[in-house]
Amino acid sequence: MTLPLGVLKSGRVRFNPPLPAQKVQAIKQLGMGVLNKLYLRFDEAFWPDDVDWLEYLGDQRGQWAEWVSLARTMGQPVLLGFNAATLGREIESWSDQKIVASAMRTLRNMFGADIPEPMAYQITRWASDPFAGGSYSYYAVGSSPVMRNHLAAPLGQRVHFAGEATHREYFGTAHGAFLSGVRVAREIE
Repeated sequence: MTLPLGVLKSGRVRFNPPLPAQKVQAIKQLGMGVLNKLYLRFDEAFWPDDVDWLEYLGDQRGQWAEWVSLARTMGQPVLLGFNAATLGREIESWSDQKIVASAMRTLRNMFGADIPEPMAYQITRWASDPFAGGSYSYYAVGSSPVMRNHLAAPLGQRVHFAGEATHREYFGTAHGAFLSGVRVAREIE
């Protein structure tokens, strides 16, 4: 089973018989963070073409502070902006237009008022996605590394748990999710 920790935390999935106490405790105490993304596609790049990461320190701490240019890696004029934690959750309630306008204000502060509007955009809303419930797991106050072992522990020979939240070393990452799948494949051989 590879349900995200955020889905398990939501309580929308019930187990019969109930999960062991240590697994329930791990689900409750491990944290689920948010890192929302906004992809903006432009007709052409107006930002430096020799850098991939762009950082910005604005008036509101953390708002649109990190940008990734996908121009070199994809050959497309695309910028990817991030908002995390409280702000990442807050903007999920904003309209698409408000999110794009907020990002464009930041980009205009960075590159000048005459930059063009994007021709397309894509927005994530990980915390409110019922199939995710967040972006990545983390150690919340009161949780510990052994809780990831409890979350990963199989239920007999029939139900096995994988996903980034079950990996002690690479939690919060796609490769942690992949490696947890490899672990479960070995368990069921």
